[in-house]
Amino acid sequence: MKRLSKNLFWDTEFKNINLKKHTDFIIKRVLQYGDIEDYKFIKEKYGIKKIKEVAKKTSFIDKKSPNFWKLVFNT
Repeated sequence: MKRLSKNLFWDTEFKNINLKKHTDFIIKRVLQYGDIEDYKFIKEKYGIKKIKEVAKKTSFIDKKSPNFWKLVFNT
């Protein structure tokens, strides 16, 4: 299985991140700061439906990210 980049979680203890409990937090970080390998991880772990759900309620820092994900998700 692919792994998440620890550098996405610079402001928290990576060892304390729970893949089930912190699903939305993980997905948001990957959508905002992750690379293609991070995206592959969340896609495999959570599925497109869950990623889309979280993306819709995410406040992005920049204007490019939401436009990019809209294209990827065809929404």
